[in-house]
Amino acid sequence: MTVDFKNPQLELLAPVGRWDVLEAVIAAGADAVYLGGKKFNMRMFRDDYNFTNESLTEAIAYAHARNVKVYVTVNNLHSDQELAEQQEYLGFLEQVQPDALIVQDLGLIKLINELGLTVPLHASVMLNSHNLPMLKFLKEHGVTRVVLNRELPFAEIAKLRDESGLEIEYFIHGDMCIAQSGQCYASGLLLGQSSNRGRCMKPCRWAYDFIDARTGEVLPTKAPGPYFLAIGDMYVLNHIPELVHSGICSFKIEGRMREADYLAEIVSIYRQALDAYLREPFAYRLNPHWQQRMRQIRVRDFTTCYALKHPGPGGIGYTGEREPQFFSTGVKELTLDERLLAKDPFAKLVQDDQLAAKPVISVRIGDLASLEAALAAGADRIYFSGESAVDRDFIWSKQNIISALELLSEARVPGVIVTPRITMAREIAELRAMFEWLEGLAGPKPAGVMVSNVGTLQLAKELTQLPIYGDYSLNVFNLKAVELLQAAGVVQVTAQIESSFAQIKELAAAAPLPIEILAHGRLSAMVMEHCLPAALLEGKTKQDICSAFCRERRYALKDIRDGVREVVVDQYCRNHLLLANDLCLLPFLESVAKLPVAGIRLELHFIDSAEVGPIVSAYRQVLDAVYSGRSAEYSELIRDFVRRSPRPLGLGAYPRGVVGLR
Repeated sequence: MTVDFKNPQLELLAPVGRWDVLEAVIAAGADAVYLGGKKFNMRMFRDDYNFTNESLTEAIAYAHARNVKVYVTVNNLHSDQELAEQQEYLGFLEQVQPDALIVQDLGLIKLINELGLTVPLHASVMLNSHNLPMLKFLKEHGVTRVVLNRELPFAEIAKLRDESGLEIEYFIHGDMCIAQSGQCYASGLLLGQSSNRGRCMKPCRWAYDFIDARTGEVLPTKAPGPYFLAIGDMYVLNHIPELVHSGICSFKIEGRMREADYLAEIVSIYRQALDAYLREPFAYRLNPHWQQRMRQIRVRDFTTCYALKHPGPGGIGYTGEREPQFFSTGVKELTLDERLLAKDPFAKLVQDDQLAAKPVISVRIGDLASLEAALAAGADRIYFSGESAVDRDFIWSKQNIISALELLSEARVPGVIVTPRITMAREIAELRAMFEWLEGLAGPKPAGVMVSNVGTLQLAKELTQLPIYGDYSLNVFNLKAVELLQAAGVVQVTAQIESSFAQIKELAAAAPLPIEILAHGRLSAMVMEHCLPAALLEGKTKQDICSAFCRERRYALKDIRDGVREVVVDQYCRNHLLLANDLCLLPFLESVAKLPVAGIRLELHFIDSAEVGPIVSAYRQVLDAVYSGRSAEYSELIRDFVRRSPRPLGLGAYPRGVVGLR
């Protein structure tokens, strides 16, 4: 990318949590700051941080008087109640005119557009923007800038900027996450404190053993400590020329909960480095004092994350020695036992409700053998394709997709093609080829396509005539988000997996689209680019020539509470960290059947095909019994199902959710 050194139009963006920080970072050379109010943002766990309406008004005036821009974070996922409460706050923000609002929630984007706010919209990193169709979708909905996900390298950013016409913001320094932003459900599912709502309890920074998932054997690793997921802090000071030429317009420093002195020094050093390079690019070299000082004040050890290359094991703080705080150290997941089986935890919520219309049983499967088993056991709808576990000798080739469609056609059961959760440029190109191929099929065709992000939604709209289903990874938390997706062509939405039973009941009752609920299966708590088998067994990354140990057996992480969380490696070498307990609502289907949901979904694509038939059959029998008034006859079947499960069973986030709804 060519940079105009006389008018570079580059921005150094600093975090602000208090007034003293605001003064300090502006004095240190920040071009812009981002901060939050006392509500509706992702950093609300300290009372002495964030801004009241009065102090926010003063902060904007103070910054603008010094030619510094102010971006206000309203970047939570919001319940319907919170969205309703937020309208007054949005009206206030329109009056005081910050330079942008940073948003994550699709429903909030719709609300802001409906209200006709003139303040520009910036898409938070939590929207996980990582492909061109996604940027196009966001631009169509009023977004003017995106904070790209942290896994995109500099080399791909200029192309995204040029082809989308959007401004690009990127985190260049500070605390990072090992998991894909907006796609980590571990803290919410395990502890009821969601990373998607700014309250992460950081299970990625627990100590673990690396084990064989089938035998339980603890495996030796090349790591010098047990903190296998504890990624270091982002740091690109050594690469200022690459940063300037990357296509990024706003260089973002993380740390709204940090102190003034710490942030001022970081801002000052980056300011000096940027100014030195822009002033004399041909004579620039890194000042060793800057580097030395950064090292002295660092929190964790540094990594360039994915900006230049895959960080691999070199980016992980295995020893935990520089971890500033452990928010949690392990937790035992809520497990189905005789106590829970004896008393339905959801019965009170639906005690005054009648059975709703009978939901379909949808089953996500991972191979043709699983498909045949699910059909034989009574599945009403099948989801297939998407990610495949590489330790299973199966891939969704053209021939296997055709075979699946023929089996589905013979059984007269609809089959929906699933897209991967993360779709970088490679996956977008592959999906484009698949969609075009599917459109030209002469034989049976899919009944729809399930999209995992708004980029694959945009692509499906452009390239297929198939009905579009929205997966739980779209993070639909409120009615406005459903309405936005409906307007974009979506015909069904799967409820976000951190939602409570009560929240789903309210959403499904009001939604203009059918809502599906996940009822059983292996839930992916994290998806990450970091490959654990390659890093721990060989000290390599997914970009190296590794020994592909992931094809030989399934691995897992075991925490100090003996929770065993399997690591599934897919065909893109992404790692999916599963919950220790499989989700299971089978004992409580009578309560589920009183929810106004259109479907219950069994997430079975990461389990052995031999398990699929018995699981689907159990749900088929019990659901049919509920609607024929014979559910009491199946109490022993349910107890036997729970006893025979090869893994512990649990309830996910449904009993409590993450937003205080019960």
